[in-house]
Amino acid sequence: MAEAAGRRPPSGRRSLVGDLLEVVALAAVIYLVIAFAVQPVHVEGTSMYPGLHNNDLLITEKVSLYFAGPSRGQIVIINPPIASPNDFIKRVIGLPGEWVRIAPGSNGVGHVYISSTRPTSATGGRQLVEPYINGVWTQEVLCCTDAGTASPDLPATGRWAQVPKDEYFVLGDNRNVSEDSRTFGWEPRKGVQAIAVFRFWPPTRLAGLPLQTPSLGPLGAAIWGAERLLP
Repeated sequence: MAEAAGRRPPSGRRSLVGDLLEVVALAAVIYLVIAFAVQPVHVEGTSMYPGLHNNDLLITEKVSLYFAGPSRGQIVIINPPIASPNDFIKRVIGLPGEWVRIAPGSNGVGHVYISSTRPTSATGGRQLVEPYINGVWTQEVLCCTDAGTASPDLPATGRWAQVPKDEYFVLGDNRNVSEDSRTFGWEPRKGVQAIAVFRFWPPTRLAGLPLQTPSLGPLGAAIWGAERLLP
């Protein structure tokens, strides 16, 4: 009987090669997941307090950003459009194409106003009800210039500015100490690196993110009469 040409490698060698290929493939998958899907993030500072604390550890995801931009209320990791050695973590407030303004109420407390169409008056639009901000917001309560930033030269009621296409208006939850769109202006879509979805440290504060989301109040001047009841 004729024998097949060549010699088969020993089964032990074949098994070793297979194991090595599996390890390499698993390492490649883990690398791709970390690089393109999820990423751990270390929170530094208190600009997102009380929802996020200094030294919190978060899990962020990037996959959804390949298909659409972030939604209002989501907490995002951004590469700020200013010189900074670190990424920032902020909350999405104004979406591309929307009109936004920041103005104090009669008691000096800051509020954000949103309009999906060009406002016809300085008091139009809808007030954003934000249950997540830290206490009373009384600093940098005038906005916006055409770049989305605050200015001490604006009238006391603030004024409207339109968020450009493919850009966002982002703010920290701890408004009195946060460096955000009031300082550096609109955040480009390409600067949004990831969306925070889960806090895994400390163990006593395990929670999904965002912790709370904003909602839009009534249209027009009706919201002014209720402003003292809103955060």
